[in-house]
Amino acid sequence: MGGTVTEETAEAVLVEALNGVSTLLHYAAQANGQAGSFTREIRRQSSGVEASLAATRDSVGRDTAARTAADLRNLLVGAVADAMRVVTSEMQRIAERIDAKASEAGRLVAMIDQIGATIRLLSLNATIEAARAGAEGRGFAVVAMEVRDLANRTRESARTAATVIDFSDVRAELEALRQSTDHALDDLGGVVRVTSDRIETLLGTVGGELAAISASNASINEALAAMQGCLDRTEAKTARATALVGDVATAVSGGPTPDPVRYGLARLPAHYDRLDAVLARGRLRIAVEPDFKGLSFRQSAGGPLVGLDIDYATAFSRYLGVEAQFVECPWDQCTELLAVGRGPGDPPVDIVWSALPPSAAFTGIAYSRAYSYLHYVLARRAGDTRIRTLADLEGRTLGIINDPSAYATLEAAGLRWAQHLGAAGPRLATLGSLIAMTDQGRIHDALAGGAVDAFAVDAPIMHWACTHPDSPWCGRIEILPGNIAAAPWYYAAATADHSSACRLLMAADAFIAGFVNTRERAEIERMWQGGIIAGTHGYRDEPGGLRGASELAVAYRAVTGRDPVLPHDLVGRRVA
Repeated sequence: MGGTVTEETAEAVLVEALNGVSTLLHYAAQANGQAGSFTREIRRQSSGVEASLAATRDSVGRDTAARTAADLRNLLVGAVADAMRVVTSEMQRIAERIDAKASEAGRLVAMIDQIGATIRLLSLNATIEAARAGAEGRGFAVVAMEVRDLANRTRESARTAATVIDFSDVRAELEALRQSTDHALDDLGGVVRVTSDRIETLLGTVGGELAAISASNASINEALAAMQGCLDRTEAKTARATALVGDVATAVSGGPTPDPVRYGLARLPAHYDRLDAVLARGRLRIAVEPDFKGLSFRQSAGGPLVGLDIDYATAFSRYLGVEAQFVECPWDQCTELLAVGRGPGDPPVDIVWSALPPSAAFTGIAYSRAYSYLHYVLARRAGDTRIRTLADLEGRTLGIINDPSAYATLEAAGLRWAQHLGAAGPRLATLGSLIAMTDQGRIHDALAGGAVDAFAVDAPIMHWACTHPDSPWCGRIEILPGNIAAAPWYYAAATADHSSACRLLMAADAFIAGFVNTRERAEIERMWQGGIIAGTHGYRDEPGGLRGASELAVAYRAVTGRDPVLPHDLVGRRVA
């Protein structure tokens, strides 16, 4: 059916469409809320599993297993040794008693033999005397002969008794029994040691499996935390979008026009310029992560933000002649704030200055030249000599920041994990687990507390924590020398990929170029990463056709019809 679409009809269709979008957003918010509930429940269950695993690991973990097996081995070997000492001592006591009895019996036999010899001698004397007496002593001679025979039989019996009570053969058998018992007890001790070693190995294996399960559970927990964060952010954005759609529908129906700033959107009139807006406002709104130790963090609760990025961003604000206003948010949300504010009524930020490595994974942003170069390092617990190189990570748990560049660097270095077992290139080591953390405040505790075996991270994030006496981790964690990456990493500042940000990004480039050789910059680098790291890479060296000030200049000319230039007072301004 044909017909002319009137303005009133078009308006009705648009209102209906907006109402439909609002309904869809409402259902999306409901689904998002349900997903959030599921995620929270899974995290709750995961926490319970982790508590059970921790308790079980305390009983059968590798270290506990070694201690338990060692205690058992020492107990059993000690018991065997005690038994050996008791048996040996008792046999020795019996042998000594036998020797004593034999000695006593021998002495008695010798006495009997001596008595027999004396009686025989007396009988000989009596026989002689009887012979002298003649016929009168003949009867006495018979008695003397009988006495002599008795003496001879007594001595013969004594010699027979001496032979009978010779216990040397019994003692030899007793010694043989003792030696046999010693061998048997030695063998038992060996069996005890082998058995306890097997128990240790078995418990260690169980402990290793529990540790692997715990590491996987930690990875799940980190993923759930990241998912919950995404859901929370989506929920907030959906609510803002729903309210905006409702206000637009009202405006289409003749109501008031909605104010974009109310929804955290930038009002961009024709020829809007972010640098002019910053200078007029007297404040530069800078997105930073507030928990990046060494980069942007507080040394004490309620204290000022300090760190490498804070020092650079403050120096840039000073160069512009404005105040630095830091807008704190999780690191993975910083670039989002270039397009929308943190919440209703909160305008977008002007620039991100928060450890940002240029990458095609970030969209809608343009990059400055590099302001700092650094190493991507491996950190371990202090003195943990099990981990000296990346190859020592075989089967172990590695922590990283949830950063696209980190995954690519580790894979290029030859590390593999569950999602990259079949990746091309050399394989240096296969991780037991890879934990990508989104909460930057947990990095150092995770390493020091043993949640991960090592952490691959930007050197400035570890340098202060490892070396500064005010750090609670000083002496507990340490950085291994060298660079995991093939070349130094670098950080860049970022603005929205929009013509309005062209001159602000040009100002950032001019500041960085003038600041690079100053004493202040050298002190910043020395303070937060131990010294200046030389490098030459920039955003143009990255894949994906990343954009910077020169690309924004093209769009600027198309909008304004003139070339972008910096204010005269900025061109000649000293940067320090």
